Amino acid sequence: MTPPMAFRRFGLAAHLYALVVVLLVGYAHALTHDGQILLRFKANLLNPEDVLPSWNKSDDTPCAWVGVRCNANTSRVTYLNIPYKRLSGSISAELGKLTQLRRLVLHENRLVGPIPLSIRNLTFLRTLYLRGNALSGNIPDELGELMNIEVLNTLRFMSSRRDFCAKVMDPYELDNESKEANLNALVAFVMDHQQAFNLVENETFRSLCRRLNPHYSLPSRQTLTRSLSDHFERALLQFRSTIDSIKGAIALTQDCWSSRVMRGYMVITVQWIDEEWKLQSVVLEFRYFPPPHNQHTTSDLILSVVKDYNMWSKIKAIISDSGGEMPPAMVIVRENLNDQYSLRLEDGFHIRCICHVINRAVYDATHFIKKEVQMLRQILKAVRGSVAIRVKFSELAVVLGVSKGRVEVPGLDMETRWNTMFTMIDQSFQYRGVFSALCNSEEFCDRLANMALSDMDWRVLKSCKDFLQSAYHCTVAASGRDYISLSLQPLIYKHLLTLCEKTRSGQLDTGFTTPIIKQAATAMELKLLKYSANLNCQASKMALLLDPRSSNASSETMELKDQLRFILTMDYGLCSEVQPSPTFGVFDLFAGEGDSAIENVAHTDEVDDFFMLTAKADRRVSDVLLWWKQHSNRFPTLSLMARDTLMIQGSSVASESAFSESGGFVCPDRSKLSDENIEMMMKLKSWNRLFRE
Repeated sequence: MTPPMAFRRFGLAAHLYALVVVLLVGYAHALTHDGQILLRFKANLLNPEDVLPSWNKSDDTPCAWVGVRCNANTSRVTYLNIPYKRLSGSISAELGKLTQLRRLVLHENRLVGPIPLSIRNLTFLRTLYLRGNALSGNIPDELGELMNIEVLNTLRFMSSRRDFCAKVMDPYELDNESKEANLNALVAFVMDHQQAFNLVENETFRSLCRRLNPHYSLPSRQTLTRSLSDHFERALLQFRSTIDSIKGAIALTQDCWSSRVMRGYMVITVQWIDEEWKLQSVVLEFRYFPPPHNQHTTSDLILSVVKDYNMWSKIKAIISDSGGEMPPAMVIVRENLNDQYSLRLEDGFHIRCICHVINRAVYDATHFIKKEVQMLRQILKAVRGSVAIRVKFSELAVVLGVSKGRVEVPGLDMETRWNTMFTMIDQSFQYRGVFSALCNSEEFCDRLANMALSDMDWRVLKSCKDFLQSAYHCTVAASGRDYISLSLQPLIYKHLLTLCEKTRSGQLDTGFTTPIIKQAATAMELKLLKYSANLNCQASKMALLLDPRSSNASSETMELKDQLRFILTMDYGLCSEVQPSPTFGVFDLFAGEGDSAIENVAHTDEVDDFFMLTAKADRRVSDVLLWWKQHSNRFPTLSLMARDTLMIQGSSVASESAFSESGGFVCPDRSKLSDENIEMMMKLKSWNRLFRE
């Protein structure tokens, strides 16, 4: 073969290859059939580039074009919604080939010509808006074959068919699907914002709805009430499915409460950590709980809820208040679940709320300063109850240099909440000179002289404030419901015991104390010691161990290492051939004499690796769950235990928060609400919040 002939054949082959590549590339990036139909519709318009610039033939699908919506799975066009665009031209008959179209909205444009007969092919069409154009002719009789159509708006046409005229509606008229969605949204609004059912009878609200859409008809109060039950049943099914899908363990918090109308309720909330390592907390039960409130009635209610939601296999702990009936009630619950379902729930199954324990300890402590606190309340009531005295108080505060601007008289406390008493004392102490001057003023001397606090009274109150400040901050730290708090229990217990010891010995950083406060410290210490086993239970110790913000280098945490490995092996299937931990401490790993031991144990399994990593507390960690999410691949088995441990809360704040939210439902103004409706509304409010996330 001569070279020229070979070159010619090679060139021909190269051209064919290039042609195939071009065809394949063109085919791979071809616009879908529905997209090509829309481009032909656009070509029929006189000004398409002005109003439809995003309709580009270089796209793979039209799904991102203005006014176009597609089926997510098939990319077929289902909505064409381009009203008020000043489109000029005629409606292309090509639209009849969009066989999956459900909504065609072209009203208030400048379209001319007849309605294409091909529209009859859109058998799935439910909504057709053509009003406000310059279209000619009558509505084609063939459109009567569209059996699924619900809304037809062609107000400027004369129809030759009466049955079609009956379907002519305003474009803002709601179809059945929209009405149902609006009713569900109204129910959610009533739940979330604790509105009364007679809201729909309020003329101002009705007027607002009419202005938003004159064709929207509010449901009656009876319909809204019935819709609550329907909405609840649907949400209940969804919530049960959510509970069933939880892969890890769950914990419950429980508390009881008496409303302002003197009715008792029990609330149970459920906590778990989801797959994204987010702590979830939801109302599980909110039920009227009449007397007697004893260990049997309490345990019966808790067991009925656990079994009703079929969560017995997932439950790991219950956090409760410090009521006297709770320990025996939790024993009954634990033994019943163990016997009936062959579980291995142990004593640590019951977690006492740290905030309730602090409250009881502080209550015993403040018994010794009742006189001084009552005197402070008395003078505050006098100041706050008289406009003239308040004005004088403000003037004296400015004159004495205590305040340069607006003066706020300290607020009174709620006698059942010690943290408000602490705030009252804290705010009042800066005005002690103002109170003294006020009581000695000629204007109010007769009324206030016998209310004056002595220097010793103020000293007692100041030392009380200094003593309780740590307890106040500890309560605030443990009161969150959106972050882990069980690991704080041992730390708070140890911190408050140290505080009591320093106070009794006069070693507080504030520099002085009083004999009365030393007595108060002794009383608090005795109460804390009573709860030592509860606040230092196995679960709280493991939570502290798994918290990267704490150091695992102490001898106490090293003693838990083998227990941790045993739990991981028995409950989580950890495969480890590591022998019991050697006697040296973790700090030895960083010393010269421990170097030989490192070679034997470093990175042998997840437990050793974790102890190495957390030998030093990482104070930079602000989100413990985020830390575990980031380290879950490094500790695949240990992270499962962390998820099932850290979701246990150290307080029952989640339940108390539910009581706070119920104030709009359980009040004298809503006395007609049945207990069943209150229960449904409280659950729905919490569940809807979960579903929206």
